[in-house]
Amino acid sequence: MKLLVPDLGLGFGVMSDTQEQRLEKIEVKLDRLADAVVSIARIEERVATVLKQNDRFFTRMDKIEQRLEEVEAQADVNSNTGRFIERFMWIIVAASIGLIAYFLRIGG
Repeated sequence: MKLLVPDLGLGFGVMSDTQEQRLEKIEVKLDRLADAVVSIARIEERVATVLKQNDRFFTRMDKIEQRLEEVEAQADVNSNTGRFIERFMWIIVAASIGLIAYFLRIGG
């Protein structure tokens, strides 16, 4: 197919085969570039989605770390209370044994 180009006095009234081939190559390359631009846009959307998910994950991880710190603090309080109760019970047991021994010695 021959394309007619208006004659501007330069002697190029009809496109030659080599010019047509070059023009077709340029069109093919432009189509490839258009496809590449569309692919880049899709990739950018995916990257944006992944970054949003990362932000959500980091936010959730921060909340979990905060809850863990609260649980650890409560565990320390509970541990101290448990130790106090255990010591108090041993004091009561030791005092009871001492009283029993004292009464046995007095009564016997």
